[in-house]
Amino acid sequence: LSSSGLLYPGNEIADHFHAAAHLQPDRYLDWVDPEFASAWPTMVAQMKAWPQRSLVSHELFATATATQVEKLMSDLSFADEVHVLVTVRDLGRQLPSVWQENVKNQRTATIGEFVDSVLAHAPGTSEMAAGREEPFWEFQDYVRILRTWAPFVGAERVHVITVPKTRTGDDLWNRFLSVIGVDPAALTIPVPDLNSSLSAAQTEFVRRLNTRLQPDDIEWRRYERVMKGQVIGEILFAEREGRAQRLSGEHLRWAAEHSHAMIADIAAAGYRVVGDLDDLAVDPTDERTEALTDAEVLDVALGTVAALVQSAALPKTRQHWQTRTANVVRRVRRRALGVRRKLR
Repeated sequence: LSSSGLLYPGNEIADHFHAAAHLQPDRYLDWVDPEFASAWPTMVAQMKAWPQRSLVSHELFATATATQVEKLMSDLSFADEVHVLVTVRDLGRQLPSVWQENVKNQRTATIGEFVDSVLAHAPGTSEMAAGREEPFWEFQDYVRILRTWAPFVGAERVHVITVPKTRTGDDLWNRFLSVIGVDPAALTIPVPDLNSSLSAAQTEFVRRLNTRLQPDDIEWRRYERVMKGQVIGEILFAEREGRAQRLSGEHLRWAAEHSHAMIADIAAAGYRVVGDLDDLAVDPTDERTEALTDAEVLDVALGTVAALVQSAALPKTRQHWQTRTANVVRRVRRRALGVRRKLR
């Protein structure tokens, strides 16, 4: 990115992840590896030596507390200005998207159970909800996230970048670049889109399979490599046909109401909006009435099994029996030749 005047610090992309995790050691205890403790100090040193703009980016920064943000800002005290950029998508699309990501990571809640949990644990809920909370608000409560960061940089340096209702080309990317002052023409290296989505039927297939692949059934390394890497990453992503999961009924109407309140909070805070706050609104009438059928899920399951069979290595047991069969045939032939010789 140096030709654009922008520095993306670190020696590799994962350094931004390690920086965010080490900022919050108690929260991300399993990910705080002493081997990567130098990632953030190295990034700071690189930014100090860089005369122009720098970009630090990772979703884990969304969970930082005010105390942790204060520490990070102290490390960046050499900078002339620090700006906070947050990209935000409406709840109508974000709820099914997060549910899908949870399913990709071994969760078993149905879309209905997931949204019920999100609703029950929503910010401002008066009563403590019972039951296990599904992961959502810690990363998606953008009102809270912005309120945490804004006091350290000022509302005028907080940028809310909305995801367009209709994705056309690089609209979101261009909105982001406009904030950091980078010409898209300077970024010429193609980057593959690794953030692919599954259809509703594909996600439901993975969710049902997860009920038999919980931590007591399979170690995470195997789940990550086989399920996430092969089944999802290679097979299902290659066959992304079918409709996307969407909200309906009371869930859709609740999302519309809650979105309206969140939009009002953002407007009142005085942040700089890149795009349009209407992008964050949810239309309560935009409902899909078609229910997902077991036949659709079964079709995905059969297609996935077929793809696994076609790509799997030949089992060793089959090779073993092939060898034994070949040996038996050779022994029979040798005996037949021996009998012929005796008859002669």
